[in-house]
Amino acid sequence: MAKKARIKELKKPDEFVSFWTHLGTKVAENRWKVLATLLTAAVVVAVLWGMAAYKSAQAAKATAAFGRIDRIATAELLPEKADVEAQAPKTDADDVPRFKTEKERLEAAIKEADAFVATYGRDGLGRKALLGKAGRLLAIGKAADAATIYETLAASETDANLRDIEQEGAAAANEAQGKLDDALRAYTALAESTQRGGSFYLDRALFAKARILEAQGKAKEAETVLREILNKVPKTSLRQQIDDRLAVLAEK
Repeated sequence: MAKKARIKELKKPDEFVSFWTHLGTKVAENRWKVLATLLTAAVVVAVLWGMAAYKSAQAAKATAAFGRIDRIATAELLPEKADVEAQAPKTDADDVPRFKTEKERLEAAIKEADAFVATYGRDGLGRKALLGKAGRLLAIGKAADAATIYETLAASETDANLRDIEQEGAAAANEAQGKLDDALRAYTALAESTQRGGSFYLDRALFAKARILEAQGKAKEAETVLREILNKVPKTSLRQQIDDRLAVLAEK
């Protein structure tokens, strides 16, 4: 029995060697398949790493380009006198142009937003660039163009808070064009949607609605809407303005 056990133990190293010999033979026989698999894995890793690096670099470029829009929009205006300009201290925004008027500055920011969207697309930061552009168009009197952008953004917006801002912008743009009926419908719809989602923005929408009604000569209806604000949003930050309008409407 002891002899048989001894023979069995001696076989174990042979079995161990045999296993690795067979494995080596298999690998040798299929070395091209093994090599191809390793190369494929290496290529996949390299591609994934490259894509991640590219996206990271593009995101960094997009962020920097988006920041430039705001820097142009807030750039210092040129002083009226040249000697004052020469004495003006340098700022971090020295790589952006300086403008003589607010209108020139807004137009430059609009142009920069167009360039951003052309390069990086209308999604992500592109939507924010368009939102800023719409506000600046409204500020320089191009209400119709602003309304188109606001309405397009609102129609595809997934963020409820941003949609409220875009809908208010569209309503304000219609109001600026003198389209009071369209503006009234827009402010009414905004008030209804914000009321369903909570009181945020409700007072602003209703206050704008009351303003339109007053402009249309509907003083009693405007007064009703203003009192609705005090009832639904008692802690509104517009309280003083509401009280002032109610005092004026009471005299009509």
